[in-house]
Amino acid sequence: MDLPLLLAAVGCADDDAALELLFGASVDDLAGDDAVALLAAAAKAGRQRIVDHLVLWEVDVTRPWDGGVDPVTWAAENGRSLMLQALLSHSDDPLSCDSPHRRALRIAQETLASGAGADSEPPPAYRAIITDLEAALGVRRSPDELMARALVHADPDHDDWFVSVFHLGTRTDQETFDWALKAAQDASDLDRRRFGIDAMNQLAIAFNLLSVPDDAELPFRREAEDFLRPLLHSEQDPRTLALAIGAFASYNNAGDTVAAILEHAYHADPRVRACVSTILHTDTAHPEEALAALLHLCGDPVPATRKNALGRLALSDVDTPELRGVFARHLADPYFYARLKAAAGLALRDDEQGLAALDEIRSGIKNMNSPGWGSLGDIDHLLRERAKKPRSTDQGC
Repeated sequence: MDLPLLLAAVGCADDDAALELLFGASVDDLAGDDAVALLAAAAKAGRQRIVDHLVLWEVDVTRPWDGGVDPVTWAAENGRSLMLQALLSHSDDPLSCDSPHRRALRIAQETLASGAGADSEPPPAYRAIITDLEAALGVRRSPDELMARALVHADPDHDDWFVSVFHLGTRTDQETFDWALKAAQDASDLDRRRFGIDAMNQLAIAFNLLSVPDDAELPFRREAEDFLRPLLHSEQDPRTLALAIGAFASYNNAGDTVAAILEHAYHADPRVRACVSTILHTDTAHPEEALAALLHLCGDPVPATRKNALGRLALSDVDTPELRGVFARHLADPYFYARLKAAAGLALRDDEQGLAALDEIRSGIKNMNSPGWGSLGDIDHLLRERAKKPRSTDQGC
């Protein structure tokens, strides 16, 4: 294992390069001092992907870093919620008296009480750590307390928010839904409204992940739809609108989600467009309007939104000269994953440009840690499956 090169990649925030270098590491490499040094450097630099891989490959997370620093203590003291989750992922018994979970919880509580990190940017996620660890230890907090933790920073992208709303979502009961709906209806407090809508969404997501019969329905689905549908047209706050769109898509049982959100593909706010790009598809009662909206999103200035729209279209049954032209133009997209989706869209339509672009991408993939390795495997599977099916001469929508 070439530690200097790996540390340089970490310092440059080049996760792909670091992971490719790590691919050839031996069991002895990953059990040695260099692997521990790399774990410490990646954690301190905030390189979550590298930390996750090192933990997955069973680098010893109990060995102290330089200066005798305990990794779990460091993560808890610095409010690194996701890092701490990774470091604790192999801990066998969180309920034991001397478990690292209990130690981390105590440290996070003490550090938060001391006011440390209050002026840091981004703010440390002490409350997320406390919420996660309390849940692991069987401590159940009220929805009001979980929301209060999230609203300290009132940022839906912060771990404090996500962890609170996630743990509320796992409850999937009428009482929690009623609480979330009441918060979402609070016109006097924008942050409460956002949190309530997000909690409603998480309840639907968690229920759909449960092992329930295919025809099972959330007991509060209709209440959720009745509340969320009008918001799609009346909500003026873009961030709340994006949350409402996502929640509506999670609950909508009538199958008209695409029609309900089409107009927002042209919204001025990038968050709203990004949310729509993950939901729109052409298998709808309004295929022409959906196609036009997705084609519009293919030109979005936000790379991930372009990628989402191109990916949706690549998997659609639509095949027109205009669509092929859009795919062809995005073969030169500066965002790698947008190029990959565009190439897939052409290749799945037997277009030689797409097949050649995929071959070029394939030639640059060295191992499973190379960018696009997993996505290209999925595309190759689709190409093989498509080759087995009779060809259609229909070129319309």
